[in-house]
Amino acid sequence: MNVADALTGEHGVFHLLVEQLDDAIERCETTAELHRAAAPLALSLLGHARIEEATLFTPLEARIGGAGPLHCLRDEHQTMERLIRALFRLSDLATTRAAVRDVLALTRRHLAREEQVLFEVARKALRDPDLQELGTAWARARGIALPG
Repeated sequence: MNVADALTGEHGVFHLLVEQLDDAIERCETTAELHRAAAPLALSLLGHARIEEATLFTPLEARIGGAGPLHCLRDEHQTMERLIRALFRLSDLATTRAAVRDVLALTRRHLAREEQVLFEVARKALRDPDLQELGTAWARARGIALPG
């Protein structure tokens, strides 16, 4: 399995979670309710960033260096983590709604950058056997048993 394809597929789940949370923002009547609505996306994004760093960013950095898109995307991972952690410390509903909107906006931009730029850079910079090996590492990290 090609790691860029695997991560693209994983992004499909994030797009769904982003839309579900966006739809829930105004329906939630308490901060606790909004925190519960945000938890699936938040936890998934934090885990995804760690796996993505290990299975794509670090190997790609060895090939192309850490500047450019990798630097920007790593910075966004850190910003996302900071915003998510801060979100769950908020107690005011209006402030929490604004924080959720900030997380959603960053998440949408970040996913688009990875899908439109990073994954294409990876497909060009890494050889197919390397992409396959990294895909196997991704599957292992996700607990997925691949055939063969």
